[in-house]
Amino acid sequence: MGRQIGLIKISGKFNDLSFYKSKDGYIVRAKGGASKARIKTDPAFARTRESNQEFAEINHSDKWIRTSFRNITGNESDALVVSRMVTQLSKVIKLDTINLRGSRKVGMGLSTNEGKKLLKGFNFNIASILSKVLKANYQVDSASGVVRIPDFIPQQDLVCPTSATHCKIESAWSEIDFASGAIHSSISPAVSLVLGQTKTNVMLAPAQAPIGSGILFVVLKVSFFQEINGQVYSLNNGSLNAIEIVSVS
Repeated sequence: MGRQIGLIKISGKFNDLSFYKSKDGYIVRAKGGASKARIKTDPAFARTRESNQEFAEINHSDKWIRTSFRNITGNESDALVVSRMVTQLSKVIKLDTINLRGSRKVGMGLSTNEGKKLLKGFNFNIASILSKVLKANYQVDSASGVVRIPDFIPQQDLVCPTSATHCKIESAWSEIDFASGAIHSSISPAVSLVLGQTKTNVMLAPAQAPIGSGILFVVLKVSFFQEINGQVYSLNNGSLNAIEIVSVS
């Protein structure tokens, strides 16, 4: 690595040289590293190949989980949701004690109690954690996918943004076969409530019950709205909404 010392500073690439600006000034660096062909065949890169295979497995699994809940998470996931999910799945895959390193599977890790615990409680919006927003107890029936919040009082059981006048609560389940990539999912009708003192037994029943034999995830979502002149608007484009994986089985 060298520094550019001339009057004219260059950014970009030329042949095998890269020119760029860093905190240390303008730098020039020669292209290095092993070729793709060598990484694929050289015994010295066996560990690299194993890591690459498992990273691909983790990325596929991350995409399946997030895609399966796209209808409920919408655009409300935070900017780092992918990296946070990948971090958790990197821990999950290590719980596969059946397959050799390089061939370990996320699904095998999720078949363990420890693997399930690593994803239960995962929040899609790190700026709004469900446990800090929803203070009421809720019940998840994994056989039916139904989520219940008994004796729910919005003003009492929610930590609400000061400008919010209404809330909406909904749930969804997703069943994923991590061996085949088959996904089944269903979302519940939303329950919309005024942020008052009225007690309600909230029941969130998806359109259909889980039907497959994969790993079952259930998410719970709380959204906030503001009514102005009879029209209800989402607060901050949904940035204050909480969405969490509340059950993995």
